[in-house]
Amino acid sequence: MTTVNYDNFNSFDLNECCDHFDSEKQSNWKKINKFVVADGAETGVVLEDAGFDSDEIGQAEYEAFDAGVKYVLTRMQAAFEAAGLELEIKSADLGEAMGYILTRVDDDPESFVKRVLKKPVLVVEGWV
Repeated sequence: MTTVNYDNFNSFDLNECCDHFDSEKQSNWKKINKFVVADGAETGVVLEDAGFDSDEIGQAEYEAFDAGVKYVLTRMQAAFEAAGLELEIKSADLGEAMGYILTRVDDDPESFVKRVLKKPVLVVEGWV
């Protein structure tokens, strides 16, 4: 059986993204946050939603949760590759905690921001 490295994620510099958009504008963050697929800052909330009391959550629970997230994201990454999709899950410093973000394989912070924050293209079906 092949050993899988569950820590094999490329990194993505979300701080550099801030150089390419108005990071004070919350509507921009709403668009970017749609691509955050796992936020470490939400781990405690997720564990509590799963039935753990906050005083029962210790290091072992956090580590088990983190291992499960890495397992699922690694499997998703393999599925993207097998399907020929040019998508990649990358680790990112999300400010309060580490997390994971979905990007295109060739995205750098600037191209990611331009794509995510672009204005929709209006398609005119016909003129009245």
